[in-house]
Amino acid sequence: MNPDYLPAIGASLRTLCEFATRHDVTDQTLTELAAEIDKARAAVTAALGPARANRCLKHPGSPIDPTAENGCLLCGPAQRRPARPIPEDFVPGDVLRHIEEHGQDAATERYGPQAVTRALMLGGRHPSTRRRGIPAPPNDEGAST
Repeated sequence: MNPDYLPAIGASLRTLCEFATRHDVTDQTLTELAAEIDKARAAVTAALGPARANRCLKHPGSPIDPTAENGCLLCGPAQRRPARPIPEDFVPGDVLRHIEEHGQDAATERYGPQAVTRALMLGGRHPSTRRRGIPAPPNDEGAST
């Protein structure tokens, strides 16, 4: 049995119980009831299948890592090696100035990758994009002389 579907089964059963308190039965109500029964039946059928090998909600079909907390090979390294937190005195302008003066690698070393990424995002540009106001170099390819 796959326990991942138990919350969906419970929600469907609660919704089905709400139909018992309705006193007016119309074609619309019966259509909604039939849809909810189908939804509950599909959840029960899915729960009858084998349990997932890992407990990862982001990567349900990923390979297994027995050392990871949730058994996911893709999430395991991130859990073992969390990113350096953004400094408390983080000022995006300072990070952007440091990038301009010393380059992105030096800024990453000093402030951490998350702080540099956030500063670049807030600054509105990625380091690989050209800065506004700088014209593109002329294209001399294919020019006939």
